[in-house]
Amino acid sequence: MPSDEPAALGGGDQAPNPVEQLLGALGNCLAVGYAANATVAGIAIDELTIGLKGDVDLHVFLGLAEGHAGFDSITATVHLKSAAPADQLAALHERVQAFSPVGHTLTSPIPVAITPA
Repeated sequence: MPSDEPAALGGGDQAPNPVEQLLGALGNCLAVGYAANATVAGIAIDELTIGLKGDVDLHVFLGLAEGHAGFDSITATVHLKSAAPADQLAALHERVQAFSPVGHTLTSPIPVAITPA
C-alpha cells in the first residue's frame, strides 16, 4: 500500500500517511458495517458518508517532546440518508458501532510486538 508524508516531514505528499491510513481503515470498516448490516435488516441506504478526524502531536512523533505519539481521540461523523424509520436507523448505528473490528481494535488495549528480524 503506497504511503507518503507531507513535504514538511520530508515526503512528497503523494499518498496517505500512516495515520491517515488508520483513519481510512476505520472509515472503510464502518462503511462496510453499515452496508452489510443494513442489507441484513432490509434497510435501503440512499447515501452514506463518514468523516473522520484525529489529531497527532507532531512534537512527540518527532521526539521533541514527551507524551503519547498516537491519536488523543478519533471522531467519526456518520451522515446516513435513508427512508427507514428513525428507530431502525438508531439500531443500525448501535449495531455497527458494537461490532466494528477496526473500531474494537482502536478502543481496546491490545498487545503489539515489534521485533527486529
